[in-house]
Amino acid sequence: MQPRPSFDRTLLIPIAIGVVSILGIGWILLTSDLGESLLPPTAIPFHSTTSTRDETPPTATGTSPDAYPGPPAETLPATSTLMTESLPTPSATPTPDQIQPLPSTSTLITESLPTPSATHTPDGFQPLPAGKYDDTNPNIDYGLYWTALKNPGTANAYKGTLHASFATGNQATFRFTGEQVRLGYQRGRNFGTVTVIIDGQPYSFHEQAFDLVWHSPQLSPGDHVVRIIHDSGESINLDYIEILD
Repeated sequence: MQPRPSFDRTLLIPIAIGVVSILGIGWILLTSDLGESLLPPTAIPFHSTTSTRDETPPTATGTSPDAYPGPPAETLPATSTLMTESLPTPSATPTPDQIQPLPSTSTLITESLPTPSATHTPDGFQPLPAGKYDDTNPNIDYGLYWTALKNPGTANAYKGTLHASFATGNQATFRFTGEQVRLGYQRGRNFGTVTVIIDGQPYSFHEQAFDLVWHSPQLSPGDHVVRIIHDSGESINLDYIEILD
């Protein structure tokens, strides 16, 4: 057998340097690929104002817009806003302009009637002295709903005339000077109820009416005010007034 040639140990140093260099290059290449793959994607900041769709999106360093596939991304608002209907803010102390008028309540519309007054005195009317007076005398103050009648139906009335009321609450007023008053009327089936007030004192008409004449009680001498009020029924009437002293 031939003896093996002796190994030159001086060659170990360059070999080791070469192996280390190769390993170093491989490590650099490996770490470079992994680093690029593990880098987080670059964050694209949102803008506070809304941008249009044709705005060019931001690009990463070293790349062009052609590197982004598909249409450009739409920029979103900085904060999400809930779109609600704008409503007026309630105020603890509303102004008159903010107060809306309310619908008025249902009102029963009735015919306006004169309101009886215990102290009513017909101004401009002269007191009637003792005597007999027709219902047409100008010193008798009739309400709005009295009607002067003269027709075949009033032929039996004093001087052929009557004044009739066709609305309850209506009244006629006059003044006289004396101690007693008599009221003549024409009776009918539709004749209603009547109240006579003398100087504020009411009297029942039907309790003191005889033979188509109402008689007042005896009064003190002097001036008096009389009111004839239509209380109920379809109508009442006045034929004449007689004053006694």
